Amino acid sequence: MRGSKQYPTALTIAGSDSGGGAGMQADIKTMQHFFVYSTNVVVGLTAQNTLGVQGVYPTDPVAIAAQFESVMADFRIRAAKTGALFDAVRVLEVARNVERFHMKQLVVDPVMVAKGGASLLDDKGVLAMKKELLPKALLVTPNIPEAELLAGFAIRTKADMEKAARQIQKLGVPNVLVKGGHLEGEDLLNYALLGEESFFLTGKKVDTIRKHGTGDTLSSAITAMLAQGISLKQAIVIANDYMNRIIDRPLLIGEGHGPLNQALWPNPNQRLKRSGQDFSCQLIIGLENVAFDRAKFFALVEKACLAGVTVVQYREKGVERPDFLEQLSVAKALKEICRKTKTLFFIDDNVDLAIASGADGVHVGQDDTSVQSIVRRAPELFIGLSVSTMEEFEASREDMPYLAYIGVGPVFDTTTKKDAKPAIGLNGLAVLKAAATVPVIAIGGINEKNAKAVYQAGADGVAAISSITKSKNLVKTIQQLSQSQEE
Repeated sequence: MRGSKQYPTALTIAGSDSGGGAGMQADIKTMQHFFVYSTNVVVGLTAQNTLGVQGVYPTDPVAIAAQFESVMADFRIRAAKTGALFDAVRVLEVARNVERFHMKQLVVDPVMVAKGGASLLDDKGVLAMKKELLPKALLVTPNIPEAELLAGFAIRTKADMEKAARQIQKLGVPNVLVKGGHLEGEDLLNYALLGEESFFLTGKKVDTIRKHGTGDTLSSAITAMLAQGISLKQAIVIANDYMNRIIDRPLLIGEGHGPLNQALWPNPNQRLKRSGQDFSCQLIIGLENVAFDRAKFFALVEKACLAGVTVVQYREKGVERPDFLEQLSVAKALKEICRKTKTLFFIDDNVDLAIASGADGVHVGQDDTSVQSIVRRAPELFIGLSVSTMEEFEASREDMPYLAYIGVGPVFDTTTKKDAKPAIGLNGLAVLKAAATVPVIAIGGINEKNAKAVYQAGADGVAAISSITKSKNLVKTIQQLSQSQEE
């Protein structure tokens, strides 16, 4: 094992935030985003949420030392960082262990002053940090109030930031990053003094209360980059860019000062991604369509994607369909194929499977899960809805704003669905197209011979099974099924 390649490992030395927004929870999430494994030394516990801190419980120094010993005995720590250290006793204990274990790449986030101005470290703790911890650090990352405490004067301008950084450098820490979020102005400016080199970095000022844990996140991003072997300057630049990307993509969690979005999750309440997506050439397929031959199944899907299919819709409708776990295994493999080929991946009918597999969307029929319930439960999913008659269309009018498309049909008789409704023909397709406010995808009996007539009747796209799964020439078949044939 010692000779095997391992993921870089870092250490966070901080307090625990029970609300998950700051402290070592923010550190661990950030490091994991950068593919760095995070170990931790818990210096204290807090009872807190987005509304405030309800309790603080510092860790016994003996327990702090024991955690250091356990971590350092087993893990190859490439970089470490500190966060909230609570008081002088804990600061001194951490400093002692940093020196004991010869930690060279240490980033100190001097958590001294809360965003609202409350003191988080007493005078003795500040003095202990100046004298004992900062001289052992590679980098310190104070915000403006913390830099004022460390430098001993007020900071109001860019020039003040530069002067403060030089003053802090005299405390024995070679590199200083002053975070300028508290300064007036439209832009956020951070000032880096790395030895003799210095530069400003720009950032976004976003008017939001959902930025709990910004200091922890920035410093842990830098620490993660150091653990990856990246230079300090480049680590700071990467971390600054990362903060710019996550600061305006908040997580809508909690009722107060919410957390940052370290993993860059999409906002499930925004359906803006619907615009510009291509649903026009859909392959509906399940293992039953290839006699449960998995190798043939995955090979066929990949070839179809490469040939121009824009949506793969996974559907198992046979009597002997796979159980949920097997379907999930298949769906995840299909999702990976679609990701590589930039193809949208849908699940037919099964919302649980769509969520579990990370699908882009779900297609439902009139008798399946309701559109409104899908929107409430998984608003990030695209939704396609089957409609075969004007009566069904009228009954679904309230759902239209939430739909990516409607699947209209069966246009022609089909044998691939045992309980298929009567064919509506090209005239029925044209009528529904005229009424629709979302893209119309023709379904049922579509093949190379009738696809052109389907488009002439107004369809925006087609969905097919047999014509693709039984094709002798996938590229030619998909070209004929695509709207490009009209050009």
